[in-house]
Amino acid sequence: MATKHTPISVQNELTSKIHGFHARAKATKDAYYQARRDVLANDRLSPAAQHDDLALLTDKTADTLKGILEEQQRYVDGLKATIEKELYGGKPMDANSIMLRRDAADRARKLGSEREALDVLRDAARDGDDSMAHAIGHIGRQKGWIGVMDAYQVAQPEAADSAMALAWVEDATSDVGYRLATGAAYSAPLV
Repeated sequence: MATKHTPISVQNELTSKIHGFHARAKATKDAYYQARRDVLANDRLSPAAQHDDLALLTDKTADTLKGILEEQQRYVDGLKATIEKELYGGKPMDANSIMLRRDAADRARKLGSEREALDVLRDAARDGDDSMAHAIGHIGRQKGWIGVMDAYQVAQPEAADSAMALAWVEDATSDVGYRLATGAAYSAPLV
């Protein structure tokens, strides 16, 4: 059985991977600048030929940067999906189990406050209703209800590490610093 992600393991893995993607983007830009210098230094090219070569180089670089950015996003999305699968476990796929999960998710979405969610989560934990507990944990995470997440981790201790890891990934990949670093890494090179 594969080991589950922990907050520290996912932090180390994500940080390392993002640095790797950004390093590839930087290398792409460095190669662009070197190729640009070479084109401009080539006195055999007419100004029109230089312009055409630079335009082609710029387009190629932009496509490469876009590809690396898309690869980074696929990695982040895949990591989130993997941790969610760890968090919510293997789900039975029989019709009754699917209906129970859908009903629990629908009921959890209708919860209007953190207090109400905590009350329903306590009932679900007491009654052994894992579908409802997971649904409330998911809604609590989406809505940023810290008390619900803490209670969910107590009610579902086997899911605590995965829940914290997923919350860390979602926070880390949606904060302003991440967006600024990503924007800078994949912006078109300056002429």
